[in-house]
Amino acid sequence: MSTPAPWARHLSQREVQVLCLLAVGLHLLPLLLADHFYIDDSWRSQMAGNGWTQEGRLLSDWLYAGLSFSASAPNLFPLPLLMAASAVALALARLVRHYFVAPQASAVLVVLPLWYNPFFLQNLSYQYDGPAMALAMAAGVLAITLEPSRRRNLVYGALLVAASVSFYQVTINLIGGLCCLEVMRQVVQGADARQVVRHATGRLAQLFGGCLLYVLGGFQLMSPVRTQLLAFDHLWLAAIGQRLGLIAERIGLLVTPGTLWFSLVLLVLAALALTGEITRVVRGDQSPLSRLVLLSGLLLPAPLVLLLIPGLTLLFADFNDGARTLMGLATPMVLVLLLAHRLLDNWSPRLPGLLVVPLLFMLSFSFAYGRILLVQKELQQSLAFSLAHDISSRPALASAPRLYLLEIGSSGQWLPAAAGSFKVMPALRYVLNINFLLLPEMLPRVGLSNFASHAPLDRQQVEARSPTPVIDSKFYAIHLVDGIGYVLMKVPRDPETYRW
Repeated sequence: MSTPAPWARHLSQREVQVLCLLAVGLHLLPLLLADHFYIDDSWRSQMAGNGWTQEGRLLSDWLYAGLSFSASAPNLFPLPLLMAASAVALALARLVRHYFVAPQASAVLVVLPLWYNPFFLQNLSYQYDGPAMALAMAAGVLAITLEPSRRRNLVYGALLVAASVSFYQVTINLIGGLCCLEVMRQVVQGADARQVVRHATGRLAQLFGGCLLYVLGGFQLMSPVRTQLLAFDHLWLAAIGQRLGLIAERIGLLVTPGTLWFSLVLLVLAALALTGEITRVVRGDQSPLSRLVLLSGLLLPAPLVLLLIPGLTLLFADFNDGARTLMGLATPMVLVLLLAHRLLDNWSPRLPGLLVVPLLFMLSFSFAYGRILLVQKELQQSLAFSLAHDISSRPALASAPRLYLLEIGSSGQWLPAAAGSFKVMPALRYVLNINFLLLPEMLPRVGLSNFASHAPLDRQQVEARSPTPVIDSKFYAIHLVDGIGYVLMKVPRDPETYRW
């Protein structure tokens, strides 16, 4: 008997796990090489600070307490991220076996967008928060792999959902989207109407049970600012529409001339597969009511999956449209690949391997983003070294009891060394989301430990009381007021485009 080709061979659970570990590790490599302190990481590393409990993320505090054997959170990077990424890889491998009874190598490609989601890179950029967000994903994926037909799985699933949300609340959008996929899969796999309804009810029980446990626990610890909902008045619908439009604009950044062709091909393949399933249900011999239920199980989850890209973040007064809140984008990606895989596999066992194309783009995006982080790191280090030299070389500044750094609001993400990458992959700028040149928390790394926050004077008051700066450079001006130093950052005026 001839040996099947590598892409057509059925994989064991161990082989699926190895493939997922390799895929996740390869995607993570650029972030490990960059070793960049991303926003909150600077102050957390300096202070060994945690403080996630008041954000409703109790398990994040417990994670670092357990790893550091203390009540604080010293910087342990990359250990927590490597552990969390391994947990995600194993959860993805379990999901592959959940989706495919006898998975081939191409089956792994279907679930990888959960981790390869380009916007999830912003979550992983945080050396402190990234591991917790990854563990949130792992717990949510594991909950989906538990069939809700058994009472024990309902309880375990709810506990995993609660744990996932206790690590990172936004994960509920991802879990909800995966629950929608589960209902669609039931119909695609030939379940009858009663089984579909029972499965959907079980998934809702897992989801709402986990949310209830979280509301009774971690939610009670969250600060009121984070729990305030958008005012439900005559402007509510307009505000929701505006937010959805903004999210669509952000997602549209991923569509470029280089990605448009395979995006359209995938959408067409998924539409053909879905149309085939609809036709099968319509022509079936079930009762009209059963066919209506089955059609609802096919058609209703699709718009819900799209709505769950921003999900619950739409409803809060403090709306954050950052890339890290769009974990739900991975769910429609998985849905499209799942449908496309089914259609291609029916045509030929070799064709599902073509799904590597969108995954290769996501992997390239990760490596490009890692280089961007490295460029950002080099610019910030250069400015910090320059500032440290200017301060130490002026006795009046070096002896100042206190120094303050005042940003001007936003530097417009000025990063000339990355201009070419930003042009080719515009979503990189959105994922990077660094609109400052320096933060005062970064300066202890260059020996400036007397910088403080909450300056007593604003920029206008400083310039009024000290019209002539002690130092006036391209990126900042340093003023002395009553012996206190104020570093006023400037907005770079030079264009990002390099002139050859």
